[in-house]
Amino acid sequence: MSEIRVLVCHPEQLLRSGIKALLNSEPGVRVVGEAADGFDALSKARGLRPDVALIEERLVGLPGVEVTERLADGVRCIILIEHPDTMFEAVKAGARGFLLHSSGQDELLGAVRATARGEAFFAPQVASRFLQRFESGLRQPATAVADTLTEREREVLGLVAEGMDNAEIAAKLYVSKATVKFHVSNLLVKLGLRDRLQIAVYAHRVGVVGALS
Repeated sequence: MSEIRVLVCHPEQLLRSGIKALLNSEPGVRVVGEAADGFDALSKARGLRPDVALIEERLVGLPGVEVTERLADGVRCIILIEHPDTMFEAVKAGARGFLLHSSGQDELLGAVRATARGEAFFAPQVASRFLQRFESGLRQPATAVADTLTEREREVLGLVAEGMDNAEIAAKLYVSKATVKFHVSNLLVKLGLRDRLQIAVYAHRVGVVGALS
């Protein structure tokens, strides 16, 4: 990707301007548009086709999580949240990056670059909270874990647990390797894991593989 195109969605003009100035000062990153409310964000995204959308959770009209849900299929969304607990709804909506209002400039730039590459990004405070939730989630029934995943994610989960790599999964499911990589990244985010080995261990530990077969 030669240039990362960013849409900034925030109700406060001063903050939008500051974020825009910061991102535009970063090589290879350009803010292509700004939106002040949820409906404006959807409209701008359709017209500008950004790679990444930075979305404040407290947008007027449509809340940030709902905007994220509507954009997530075509735009990699980073959501600015006030409290880490909000991230669970944002994960379900398809957000790829998670920042707190207190996050610094380096975290913002890191989130934009990571999500543009198709990776997930968690601000440190958010990651800690997600891990706590993950640890408590290990006690959930396998069916409850499976219910948080899409049908395709469950398929990929099972194939990862069988030891297949991305190329083998792509051939099995008749999709591209990029699509498989996207689903694996989603599994890492939703399950709060670091790598595919942890995905396989998790799948067997909570019985998801057996529950899906």
